[in-house]
Amino acid sequence: MNRKISFIALLVLALLCFLGTAALYYNYPGANEGQDQASEIATITKKVHQCIDKAHHEAATIGAQLQKPDVTFTSLLKKTEYPTFVYRKGELIFWSHHTIVPELGETLVGNRPTAISNEYGTFIVVPERTQGYDIDVYVPLLADYQTSNTYLAPELKDEVFEEQDVQLDWNPSSAHPRVYTQQGDFLFAVNMRRGGQEAPESVLLLVLFCAGLLFYIFFVILLFRYLAGKEQYNKAIGLLLLLLGLLRLLLLALNLPFALFEIDLFNPRFYAASFLSPSIGDLLLNMVLLALVAWSGLYLFRKNRLVAQLKELSRSKSRQLQTGCILIFYLLLLLLFQFYFNIYHNSPLVLDVSRSLDFTWYKAALYSVMFIHTVALSIFTYMLATVVSVLVAREQKLVPYKQLVLLSGFLLLLSSFLVQPLAILVLIGFLFWLIIIFAAQNQNAVSWGYRTFLFFFLVVIVSSLTGGLSLYAHYHSELKIYKQKFAFNILQENDVLAEYLLMSEDVAGRIAGDEVIQMKMKGPYVDASFIKRKIKKQYLPSYFDKYEVNVQLFDSRGNALEVADTASASLQELLRRFNTPQAQTEHEGLFLLQDPMRYNARVYLKLIEVPVHEYQNGYIALQLTLKRLLPNSVVPELLVDQNYAQPFRTDMLSYAIYEDSKLRYSEGEYDYATNFNRRLLRRSELYRNGVNLGNYHHFGVRNGEGQRLIITTEKYGGKELLSNFSFLFLSFIAGMLVLGLLYTAVQRQRLQDFSPDFSAKIQIFLNFGIILPLLLVSIATASLVTASYKKDLMSTYEQRGEAIQKSLAEQLQNGLLEDKRRLEERIGEIASISETDINLYDSKGKLLVTSQPLIFEAGLLSKLINPEAFAAIAERQALRVLLEEQAGNLNFNAVYLPLRYENNPTALAGFIGIPFFDSEKELDLKLIELTTTTMNIFTVMFIVFLVLTFFASRALTVPLRILADKLNRTSLTGKNEMLAYEGADEIGMLVKEYNRMLLTLEQNKQDLAMQEKEAAWREMARQVAHEIKNPLTPMKLSLQYLQKAIAEKRPNTEQLIDKISQTLISQINILSDIATSFSSFTSMPEPKAELMDISAALQKAADLHNDPAAAVIEKDIQAEEVVVKADENLMVRTFNNLLLNAIQAVPASRKPHIKIGLELQPDKTVLISIQDNGSGIPVDIRGKVFIPNFSTKYTGSGIGLAVAKRGIENAGGRIWFETEEGQGTTFFISLPLAGHA
Repeated sequence: MNRKISFIALLVLALLCFLGTAALYYNYPGANEGQDQASEIATITKKVHQCIDKAHHEAATIGAQLQKPDVTFTSLLKKTEYPTFVYRKGELIFWSHHTIVPELGETLVGNRPTAISNEYGTFIVVPERTQGYDIDVYVPLLADYQTSNTYLAPELKDEVFEEQDVQLDWNPSSAHPRVYTQQGDFLFAVNMRRGGQEAPESVLLLVLFCAGLLFYIFFVILLFRYLAGKEQYNKAIGLLLLLLGLLRLLLLALNLPFALFEIDLFNPRFYAASFLSPSIGDLLLNMVLLALVAWSGLYLFRKNRLVAQLKELSRSKSRQLQTGCILIFYLLLLLLFQFYFNIYHNSPLVLDVSRSLDFTWYKAALYSVMFIHTVALSIFTYMLATVVSVLVAREQKLVPYKQLVLLSGFLLLLSSFLVQPLAILVLIGFLFWLIIIFAAQNQNAVSWGYRTFLFFFLVVIVSSLTGGLSLYAHYHSELKIYKQKFAFNILQENDVLAEYLLMSEDVAGRIAGDEVIQMKMKGPYVDASFIKRKIKKQYLPSYFDKYEVNVQLFDSRGNALEVADTASASLQELLRRFNTPQAQTEHEGLFLLQDPMRYNARVYLKLIEVPVHEYQNGYIALQLTLKRLLPNSVVPELLVDQNYAQPFRTDMLSYAIYEDSKLRYSEGEYDYATNFNRRLLRRSELYRNGVNLGNYHHFGVRNGEGQRLIITTEKYGGKELLSNFSFLFLSFIAGMLVLGLLYTAVQRQRLQDFSPDFSAKIQIFLNFGIILPLLLVSIATASLVTASYKKDLMSTYEQRGEAIQKSLAEQLQNGLLEDKRRLEERIGEIASISETDINLYDSKGKLLVTSQPLIFEAGLLSKLINPEAFAAIAERQALRVLLEEQAGNLNFNAVYLPLRYENNPTALAGFIGIPFFDSEKELDLKLIELTTTTMNIFTVMFIVFLVLTFFASRALTVPLRILADKLNRTSLTGKNEMLAYEGADEIGMLVKEYNRMLLTLEQNKQDLAMQEKEAAWREMARQVAHEIKNPLTPMKLSLQYLQKAIAEKRPNTEQLIDKISQTLISQINILSDIATSFSSFTSMPEPKAELMDISAALQKAADLHNDPAAAVIEKDIQAEEVVVKADENLMVRTFNNLLLNAIQAVPASRKPHIKIGLELQPDKTVLISIQDNGSGIPVDIRGKVFIPNFSTKYTGSGIGLAVAKRGIENAGGRIWFETEEGQGTTFFISLPLAGHA
């Protein structure tokens, strides 16, 4: 009754929690949304006011510092936290940040805090005016960029918004909640979006939901335990899986818990595969359910005792089942391969450790998913391997191997025609089953514990290999698709899709009709940067990310509207360049300019008329230049809208175009003229999947004009496969260790009972002795190499900077700084030769020329030098400055050097800035190479030494096993052989001592045998005398009585003689029986050790005494054969004797009830028990039961049990009893199974 109440209570609680969750979810938003928004806006407003006050204080501090006569750039830098800019008479004289700055020469009008937005982000500008200085302090609100990728992403500043997810609106008339200054001036409006700070009601929602889940799960567990307690195992497992499966489907159908609470783990942004796996969290739950299914199968496998049923199968069915198990394992391998492939394909995260070592919680979750799947695979495989191991033990030695070779050979042949990785999967499965079959046929060679460890170790290897192989296949699949797209863009003359998007989507019409753009193009000051950002962000689709977009603005006369850019061409110059017959396209107003000397060098020009005044139009020129491949630079990655990193290094890509097997054009680092084998052009594999040549992978694409495009990347091969295998292997091994520790923490008794044998101890100590030093050496080496590489890298940067400094200084006398065009050419030449980006600043820290203008145009860096470098060089006369800078999320190093005239070294002509955008990437690549190499060495050595320690432990323990075997056979009756061991080590000393003890034992044995023989004969004589004396007494009395009767001449003498004669004959027969019994004991032959079926012998003995009228005999003897090595005749006599004693031990007042049992033990022995319901054995005679000649029965000789004990111990077994007076006695016999004696 109480159990039923618990069931109902848990179920009701779960339903109430779910109903409460639903009620709160549907009623909360409408009732409290306004209150929550007001609270959040109040919080944001308070933080904004605090930041403004802090900025005012900082501006006041800077203003006071400026009044001092000894003020320096360095001293001002120490006083700033926010980006701060100081102007004097409209000229910028101080800046504290060089990544977030206003346009040069632009100062804020007014004295009140104002929110502004430019190409660097969104800020609140706090102005301060003090005695000839204008101070503007910028409070960052939103860091925004013109592109969005791995390095660059819009980011709200936590100082104001914390983790709230909001969108800022600059329209004062916006319907969204507004934020004002303390003076009541509008700053911005806030569009509150879901996913920000969760309200208390949302937390309550999640708590209720989780509580409902827990109550439901407890209900299911309680129901399972109830049914299992009633031994309804199949029903219990069925209901467990059904109820939890229905719960899982319901969660998927309702998109829970993500619909209630936006937990990142359940966000489809990081993983989305299908309805069953819409997120990483859902995939994790699916794997937990799969592990539960696997455990359920193992539970039923054991409870239903399927192993015992396997032994009754016929040979044909046995082989069919073996084949089925092997095929099921291959199917599991195929599903495992597809499981890994789906994870790699559906997740935007880079899970290839040879490409990225970045660790996030999402990656940890995915690796946890892989580990749980491996655990489930281990359980499924354990059942399959157990079935095969049991069945193989009944087969002839070579039959399983032949069956495995035939089956694997057929699958290998089939898979080689389909997909190459599948063939490798077949080989992996073949090796796995080869080891399993060998271990099953040689169980004596490996202990059960080590076999279990070896099995899980093998499964981890198989899963890790499959994961690495799947990643290898996925990489090549993605690489092929990328190269095909790349080839399509290279070989096509015009970009059809780009032209379609520009014309059919009416980009020009929408830009021309934008009222904001029209307004910005009016007036004396044209906000060119705003117009450019708006066009790139709002009107150009993401397809144009592969183009460099240049937006130029012109008035109605064709003059450039960007005053700051004096190098801008006029509209007439652009038209003269583009408006030619060769540049015309089929679309009006769209021009295409191609470079005949370069492939894939397309430049589009689209002219857009924008109505500015009633009778005047302005012009916007969209110039789209296809981005060129730039080796050894991360600049393309910074400027391309790519939210997640590519799985391969696109900066190392090269390509070439062949016509009639002749190289026509190439670009990139790979030298096709020298290294590429042109005979590969005739191989079909080059155009199908690509070919490997040396350390490179080549993929070819043909077009209809006889051209062949060869795209080359670094080879992705065995090293990368080994690296990913090593990472998964070590991760899974660590996971197994954690699981083992958790299990021992829960099952502490198992840890206390854990007692490894000597060889296991040797393996444990050897493994730890190898792994721990290897781990320490690996960590120390990695640290030293990393530090050394950083030092060498910095030295290289400084040397490059000094070489560039010297080259530029030599040409300053020729008026290089005054001729901007010549300066740009010279900077470009030096940058190309040195493979670096160069920024040249004037003596006031403003940018003059750069070799990489895209960085500045995109707003990643400003046109000002790093203020720390300016202060160090201009004020402290530093020869060079090496700083760590940041563009978005990319950290990089930059070297700054002074540029001085050779004839006047004290005069500062300018500054040279050399940013090494790939510095962090180079360091990451080195760390990846170092880490993967260390992991590979560690994994290979771990596996090799694990195998070596196994053989080493066996080699070390072989003498001990021999010694143990000899000691086991050492006896006082048989002949003992001495050991032969030539080594002079500790084992040799032990053997020597053993041989010496054998000699002593042999001498003592002879002396003891003589003493025992004499004692035995004395005891025998005493026993014989005692037994003979008993019948002699009545014989003497009878004869004396007869003698007296004869002397008295009694009349019945004849009768007396006849009677006394009968008495004498009876007593003489007793004496004869006594003599026969003792004679048989002394002359009994040595027991013969031979193979026998102990189960059959016990069954025969039980059947012999099975008389229902005399006694009830209950048998629990298994039908299968149980083979031991013993004397069969002696065993039968022993069973008969014990059964007869058991029946005779029961008092006449009750009917004998005898229980006979035979049970196999885990220690490879058989236990036989014979239990009676007699009177039991008294305490005072329990120690005499097995002594010869002792008997509690008048007609007993006391020899039976003594003979039985001697024969059983000779067979390596033992006999004992347990008794309770008045209740009965149980005799036990333990014998080792054949082959384990």
